[in-house]
Amino acid sequence: MTVLIAPADLAELYDGSPALLAMEGVALALLAQPGLSAWQVTMQGGSLRLHRPGAAAEAATRPVPVPPAQVLAVLAPEAAAAAPLLAWWSAAGPEVPPVIEAAEPAAALPELIRLALAALVRQAAATAVLHRALAAARQEAEESREAIVSLIQHGSRQGPPAALSQVLALEPAPTGEAVPAAEGRLAAAQVLGLNLEGVASLALHVQEAHVGPAALLRLRLLGAESGRVHGAWLVPGEALRPGWLVLDLPSPLGPVRETACLDIAVELEAGDGFALSLGAGVTAPERALAVRGGRVPERGLALRLWTAPFGRRFTVPPHWDAEAIGLELGWPGVPMRLPAQIWEAARFPAGQVEWVALGSEAPRLLASFGAGRRLAIALPVVPVNGLDLLQAEVAVARGDAGQLEAALWLQPEGAPLALESDLVLDAPEARWSGWRRPPPDGGPLLLPLALPPDGPRNVAVVLVLRHAGRPPAAPLRVEWSELIGLRGLGATARPEPVNPLPAPPPAEPVRAAPVPSRPPAIAVQASPMMTMAGPHAALVRLQEYFVTPDGGYRHLDIWLEEVGDGPWAWPLLRFKLAQRGGGPVLEFRRREGWPNLFSMWPGTEADGWGPYLLVREADLAGDLLDRLPHQRDRHMLAALVRLLPEAVARAVQESPEAAAQEAMWLGLAHRLAEALKVPAETA
Repeated sequence: MTVLIAPADLAELYDGSPALLAMEGVALALLAQPGLSAWQVTMQGGSLRLHRPGAAAEAATRPVPVPPAQVLAVLAPEAAAAAPLLAWWSAAGPEVPPVIEAAEPAAALPELIRLALAALVRQAAATAVLHRALAAARQEAEESREAIVSLIQHGSRQGPPAALSQVLALEPAPTGEAVPAAEGRLAAAQVLGLNLEGVASLALHVQEAHVGPAALLRLRLLGAESGRVHGAWLVPGEALRPGWLVLDLPSPLGPVRETACLDIAVELEAGDGFALSLGAGVTAPERALAVRGGRVPERGLALRLWTAPFGRRFTVPPHWDAEAIGLELGWPGVPMRLPAQIWEAARFPAGQVEWVALGSEAPRLLASFGAGRRLAIALPVVPVNGLDLLQAEVAVARGDAGQLEAALWLQPEGAPLALESDLVLDAPEARWSGWRRPPPDGGPLLLPLALPPDGPRNVAVVLVLRHAGRPPAAPLRVEWSELIGLRGLGATARPEPVNPLPAPPPAEPVRAAPVPSRPPAIAVQASPMMTMAGPHAALVRLQEYFVTPDGGYRHLDIWLEEVGDGPWAWPLLRFKLAQRGGGPVLEFRRREGWPNLFSMWPGTEADGWGPYLLVREADLAGDLLDRLPHQRDRHMLAALVRLLPEAVARAVQESPEAAAQEAMWLGLAHRLAEALKVPAETA
């Protein structure tokens, strides 16, 4: 099929005006209004002829090379009449216009109004983008001009480096008021009420900084109107201490006539304490410090700000984050959809996951799997630059939603992700959400996952699903319907993960996902284990509860963090407490996913999973500790065994099956603890 047009009308067809096409049988006189390009489509001589209403169709002799843009709709007395035009359109153009069935133009007006308003919204959005790009281009041109002038002056030594001028000084409140980090995180923002032009240095007052080296403060200086970052710093824990924290820019900012705004994010380890001081005076409501959940009434941070002439001061600032400069941040708390391309690259087990779509909506991933099964869906490249949180939305399309368990993982970009056992947590950007179930009152399952403040531009995202039921429970059909990004204050606190429930039976082994080495936002509750008299641990987690089908063997796989005993400390300890033939056994492994427990591995046995060490009551009552060659190892094993009853009491609460046998597990733990013969040096 060929579409023809009069040569004189070809330019008008592509002038960019909103257009309306009508097939034969629909009169366009009513709709031929100024600002609307109306065209009649007539079938004549085996071709479709495009002409103005009232003009002769015979004048259309030139082929239309490509379909026109901005076509609102095609009017036809019935949809079949538009089929030849749409067939040509789909072969020559990327997007077929909608068809409105209406013999009279008046009947099409409601739908035309809706389409026109939608087109107007799209046009306004495109205009805003172009306006923003033009403003950025003009700003960059001015910056380039001033940079050239300043470099000429600096190179010819026409003047000394310019001195700093203090333009803002908000001293700490004498009463010591401050904003502390809660649950391991602090997210805050403040509008300073000054222009960015000339800003050369700033300082924040830190009231408390009891942090380890893994803590991190991220500070960004941005334009409040555009969200564009002009200054960025990543300050590690060893550089955080009480007092003024001074941060320099490499050179004063140029003619950036936007309002200065600070974006602050702090991430801490378990047990760390950090707080930023509030200023002594009151401030306007729009300049008050914004934190998660609202604003600090009429109060801002204690800070100082200095300016200098552009191009007259050059420094090498510590903690400078050059990669963040120029980044345009979204509005805090506003969900940002991630591009459709990330879904096209999804990897999943064929036959269990498929693409589904209804009508013209975007395809979605739908997984189908039976009781006791688990599967992983991987998105290899997900852009997260400028985001603080990812949130996946999962819905159960069929089956008992209470049987679903899901976990969201972050992995390094390019990591091999063929199996769930490939998931790791030893990379800086690797994290997980913990196992979660849908809400009991219905609705989708939301899996929020906080991103590391110093994370990369792209990560791999993996959704792991598990059917917690047992055969013959009905299979589940689960839809991964959404993945959004959030920035700043809208990001909820990192959720406390719920650890894995029992693994599948050995007949169908699935390697359990490791427990995170830096768990998200744990609010640690006080317990006898955390007292500093004797051995103590900051965190106890149940990695796995396992029992064989005949019940002859069962174990608890337990993970301890921040274990200490007097001057000795161990960041991570892991062990299995097993019941073998009625007696308790401690099992240690030397393999991937386990911390390096001993300076020199004391075991001689191995199986298909690598070397292992079994410790029984007789070993603890004998000379096992005396035979360990290193003093640190003897202290470690003694502290772990003395902690065993408390650790088991905490761990069994994370699995309903294990909690039902709490008395049995505590009895095994006490037997081992009572059998321990502690050498004099570890007592």
